[in-house]
Amino acid sequence: MLFNNQAIDMTSTIDGNNNVVDQDMNIDINMNNNSMGMGQNMEMMDSESPIIEPVQERQINRTFVHQVPHVCPIHTRIINHHIFKHTYCPRYTCCEENVCCNIDQGSCCNFR
Repeated sequence: MLFNNQAIDMTSTIDGNNNVVDQDMNIDINMNNNSMGMGQNMEMMDSESPIIEPVQERQINRTFVHQVPHVCPIHTRIINHHIFKHTYCPRYTCCEENVCCNIDQGSCCNFR
C-alpha cells in the first residue's frame, strides 16, 4: 500500500477462537527533495512526531454456552385397591343337651 509516498507493508493474522493477534508492519518512508518539498529541512523530518492514523476498530464475536441444569420433580403416587370378596362356607356344628326327669312314685311312707 502506498500512502503519501510511504510504502506500508502490513500483514496480520487474527484467530478469533483464541483471540490471538499477530501483526507485522514495515514502513518505508521514501523522502526526497521533490516529493515533500522540504529541501534542506530533511533533518527536521526525523525529529517530528509520526502521523497518527484514525483508529480502526475490530469486532470479535464470541459465543459462550452455559449449561443450566433444571430439576423437574416427578412424583409417582401408588394407590393400592383392596377388594374383599366374601365367600360363605357352611360349617356344621352339633350340640347335645341332657334333660333329666324324675319319676316320683311316692314316698317311703306310702309303703307301710
